[in-house]
Amino acid sequence: MCRILVAVLAFSLTTSLSLFSQTNYTWADDVACIVYSHCTNCHNAEGVAPFTLESYDDVAQRANAIMFSAVVEQTMPPFPAKGPHNAFVGDYSLEQTEIDILKEWLENDLPTGDLSTAPAVPNFEQEFEIENPDHIIELPEFTVPNLPDDDLYRCFVFPAPFSEDLFVKGLEVIPGNTRAVHHVLMYFDPSGTSSSLDAQDPEIGYSCFGGIGTNDAQLIGGWAPGGSAQFFPDNMGVRLPSDGNIVVQVHYPSYAAGEVDQTSIRLNLTSENQRELYVVPILNHFTSMINGPLYIPANTVKTFDQEFELWGKMTMVGTAPHAHLICTDMESWAEAPNGDRIDLINIPRWDFDWQKFYGYKRPIILDGGTVIKGRATYDNTVNNHHNPSFPPEDIWVGEATTDEMMVFFYTFTPYQSGDENLIFDDPEHHNHVGACNLTNNDNLNDLSIHLSPNPSNDFFRIETNDHINTIRMYDVHGHLVLSRKNVHSGQLIDIQTLQSGSYVVHAEAENGTFTKVMVKN
Repeated sequence: MCRILVAVLAFSLTTSLSLFSQTNYTWADDVACIVYSHCTNCHNAEGVAPFTLESYDDVAQRANAIMFSAVVEQTMPPFPAKGPHNAFVGDYSLEQTEIDILKEWLENDLPTGDLSTAPAVPNFEQEFEIENPDHIIELPEFTVPNLPDDDLYRCFVFPAPFSEDLFVKGLEVIPGNTRAVHHVLMYFDPSGTSSSLDAQDPEIGYSCFGGIGTNDAQLIGGWAPGGSAQFFPDNMGVRLPSDGNIVVQVHYPSYAAGEVDQTSIRLNLTSENQRELYVVPILNHFTSMINGPLYIPANTVKTFDQEFELWGKMTMVGTAPHAHLICTDMESWAEAPNGDRIDLINIPRWDFDWQKFYGYKRPIILDGGTVIKGRATYDNTVNNHHNPSFPPEDIWVGEATTDEMMVFFYTFTPYQSGDENLIFDDPEHHNHVGACNLTNNDNLNDLSIHLSPNPSNDFFRIETNDHINTIRMYDVHGHLVLSRKNVHSGQLIDIQTLQSGSYVVHAEAENGTFTKVMVKN
């Protein structure tokens, strides 16, 4: 399966490869590192991609496709969320400097360089992201029956086997048959309703088209095509009570008839008390539509809007949009009581086959009275090659793959003082595999710079042995809030006008770059 290598920092800062003059990029010195770090995790012999990118020859044979997908269209690697920029854990998209390297290398006829110095091909034999789970839920083997007209939603019930309440820290769904499984959702049902429904159905599990048959259930997590394991931040987790049932809902589309599936879920659990997280479809096609219903007549393109006003201050740690085949783009943002716009997620090219839960690198704080908004566009014409019907037919809201949905799940916890300073992941860019490094990139982030005091109320001092050409500060949304040029050692930077919270200081000099988190009290 495709393992997404963890990338981390609350926003994108362009790395300073551009500080170095380079016109002779080679496979051995530059391109192999990019390909192995951003492509080979899926494009390997055991991966989900349809061909391998494990050698120079592999890449040379696909040079034109790489130029188009990765350089021109920027559709590869397939990380659909494009905003707020570089805000998500697991964003392994190419940075502009890497795109520039690929472009120049391809235009210069793919020079190999000294292949004996090229980095080794990564080992992707690890089967699971959660290697040592605390608990595994093994679904029974299930043969999908003939489904001539409708998709099948099947619920499987498991009495909670724990003697005390636990918290889920990590969750990985392993589809037993990717040809049969459309998506998987895991709930906790304290009501006992799921047990009754299971007992009434003579087959394995019970039919549960739409929900699982009770409004008392709490969503824990899930998986959809393109998804990976979910991990919750330190000291936070989703409660898994000891008294009740774990219910796993699996969606089998109609084309999966006759397929055999045995899905499993691997869980990281803790008995230590955590801040409780909630996974809720705050925006959905039933309660939050403002120009519904969700109905797209044949041969039309329609855009729908949703909104919901928060009743209290919340700390958002992630989001997961969901739609079906004819959706073309989805976006969610928040409007604060003072009118400020806060971007939550933007997927400009919705892809039914690449859906996931997106975790923020830093929390997004939303005050009570903030209005969360969502927007999605649906193309029910012959121009949409994902359209399930030709000629197009009217499409209504519904659970079947050929119906449509408009849902934004949000993972959040009630706000606590200091949440603005939390950092869930903070390296600047997607980690490169093994020991590979980009040419002339050895000195990046190697400047001798010290910021003090940190945290600070009003000023901080820069102490350095290097001449700094430019220093910039960015807020948690990636917005530039301060910029200074020709900074010298001992210079004071005034931050009195900035609001309290975490910022990132990024310095550029002739010898490299420097990035550090600065906290304003």
